[in-house]
Amino acid sequence: MLLTSIPLITLTVYLLLALRIFEEDKIAYVFDASSTMSGTMAAQIKTQLNGVLSTTKPIFQEYLLHQKFTSVAESIFQNEFNLENVGVFIPQNGGYQKAAELEKVQGSTAGPVTALGPQFQGFLRDADANGRVMRVPYHDDRVFIFEKVSNENKTRNTIFFIVVKMSEASEMFRAATSQKLYLISGDGTVLFGPENMPGQRLQTIVTPAFLGQQTGNQVAQGAETVKGADGTDLLVSFSKAGFGDLTVVTTVEKSKALSAVQILIRKSLIFFGILISITVIISLFASSGLTHALTELFAATKKVSEGNFDIRVKVDSTDEVGSLADNFNIMAAEVSRLMEQTAEKARMESELQTAKTVQETLFPETRAKIGPLEIAGYYEPASECGGDWWHYCQVGNKIFLWIGDATGHGAPAALITSAAKSASTIIEKLNISPAQALELLNRSIYDVSKGRIMMTFFLASFDLQTGELVYCNASHEAPFLMKKSDGPLKKKDLIPLNEVNNPRLGQSRESKYEETSIKLDAGDAVFFYTDGIPDIQNPGKEAWGEREFIKALIAANKDYPSVADSVDTFVGSFQAHRQGAPLIDDVTFFVVKNDGVI
Repeated sequence: MLLTSIPLITLTVYLLLALRIFEEDKIAYVFDASSTMSGTMAAQIKTQLNGVLSTTKPIFQEYLLHQKFTSVAESIFQNEFNLENVGVFIPQNGGYQKAAELEKVQGSTAGPVTALGPQFQGFLRDADANGRVMRVPYHDDRVFIFEKVSNENKTRNTIFFIVVKMSEASEMFRAATSQKLYLISGDGTVLFGPENMPGQRLQTIVTPAFLGQQTGNQVAQGAETVKGADGTDLLVSFSKAGFGDLTVVTTVEKSKALSAVQILIRKSLIFFGILISITVIISLFASSGLTHALTELFAATKKVSEGNFDIRVKVDSTDEVGSLADNFNIMAAEVSRLMEQTAEKARMESELQTAKTVQETLFPETRAKIGPLEIAGYYEPASECGGDWWHYCQVGNKIFLWIGDATGHGAPAALITSAAKSASTIIEKLNISPAQALELLNRSIYDVSKGRIMMTFFLASFDLQTGELVYCNASHEAPFLMKKSDGPLKKKDLIPLNEVNNPRLGQSRESKYEETSIKLDAGDAVFFYTDGIPDIQNPGKEAWGEREFIKALIAANKDYPSVADSVDTFVGSFQAHRQGAPLIDDVTFFVVKNDGVI
C-alpha cells in the first residue's frame, strides 16, 4: 500500500500542478499578445486623429485670420483624404450659428448634423466648455470632432466641426479574428467594433473599476479575466488611446484560448494511467531495496510540481523501477517540449494572422470604374502574407495603375509591399510622372531594405483628356496591350509594353528611370501581371508555362468581353491546371479596359 500510494499521490499532484502552471502561462501569453494588439491599435488611432488635427490647424488659423476659408485652407482640405467636412460655428443668441463650411461633397454637412439630431447644439456647448468633444454615428466609419479654438486675445471662441473618415481603422475593428477589438468611449459605448456592436455598451466587461477610474486613477493599460453578458469567461485587455476618453479593448474567450490545455489534459491522462499501471505492478513485486529509488523519484516529482521541468531522475537499476524512472524523464521532457512548442506556435499564428489582416487593407476593390476605364483584378498569396501588390487611383485628370512584386513571399516581402503602399500614398499627392514616382518609390524601398530585398514594378498613368498611357518599367513583366480589331483577338494583337526597362526598386538609391507612352484607344485593354502566373503548378509539379499562359489570355479576351468576365475566365483557366495544388509564388493580375464611356 505504501509503495503504491506514494507514487500515485505524487504523480497526481505533479499532473494537476503542471496543468495549472501551463494554464497560467497560456493565459499570461494571451494577455501579453492581446495587450500588444490593443496597444498597437490605440497608438494607430491616436496617431491618425492627432494627424488630422495637425492638418486642420492651418485651416483654423486661416479662418481666424481672414474670417473666411481662403484658397490656402481649401487646398489643405482637399489634399487631406481623411477629411470629409469642416464647419465653423460661432456663439449667437444663446446658441451656435454656422458661419462657414468646407465640403468634399456639396450639401454633405447636413448628413452629420441630421445624424446627431437635436444633440448637435449640446455637443457644441460641451466643446465650448471643455475644449473638445468626439462622437460617432455608429452606422459607418466616420468620426465627428468638435474643437474649440480661441482668438489671440482669448475674447472669442470658435467651434470647428470636423468629419473624419477612418475606413482602415474601422475595418480593423470589424475584422473577424480570434480576438475581438473594440474602440470605446469613457462610458463604455462601442464606437468601432464587430458587426452590430457599435452603439452598444460593454456594461459587464468594461467598468470604471476595470479601467482604474474609481478614484480618478487613470491606468494606461490593463488586463483581467471577467464574465461576459452571457456568463462566458473572457480574457480582456485594454489600452488608453491618449486621445480624449478613447480606449481600445480586446476580448478573447477563455475556453478558446485554453483549447490547447484540453488536448494536453487528455494526453496527460492517458500517459498518467499507463504510468500508474506500471507503478502498481512494480509495487506488487518490489522489495524494501526499492525504497531508495522511489524516494528519488518522489523528490523529482516534487521539483516538477514546482515548475522545474528540467529535472531528471538518475537510477542505475535496470528493473521495473529503472524503467519507471526512464518513463518519468521522458514525460518531463515531453511536457517541457510541448509547452515550448505550443507557446511558440500560438505566438506565430497570432502574429501571422495580424500581419495578414493588416496586408489585406493595402489592396483596392477588385472591381472599379474610373472615367472611361474599367478595372478588375485578382490576388492570391502563396502563404499567409504575400510580396505582390497592385493598386489604382485618380490624381487630377490622370488615372495611375500600379503593380509590383517583392523578392520572395511571406512576412519579409509583405513588409516591403507595406512600405510601397505607404510611399505611394504620399507620391499620389505630388502630381508627378510615372518615372519621377518610381525614382521616389525606389529611394523609399532602398531605405527600408538596404538592398537586401528588391521589388520589380510597373507604373502607368492614363490621361483622361488625351487618352495617352505613359508608363515606366522597373524590370517587371511587361504588360500586354490588347488592341481592339474587327475580328476576334489573336496573338498578333498582343503588344508587350517593353519599350523601356529600368533597374529594380531597392537595387540602388541613385537609380534613374525612363518612361514612354502609347495611345489607349476606346476598346483597347491592358493586362498587368506578376511572374507567379506562368509558374503555377499542378499536383504533378508541372508548371503552367508561358505558352499556356498566352493561350489562356487570348481565349479569355478573344471577343473583347468586360474586364470582370475576362478576369473570371482567365482565373478558371489556371485553376483548371492547378487542381487545388499549393502555389509556389504569389498570383496577381488585373485588366484595364478603355470602354470610351465616361
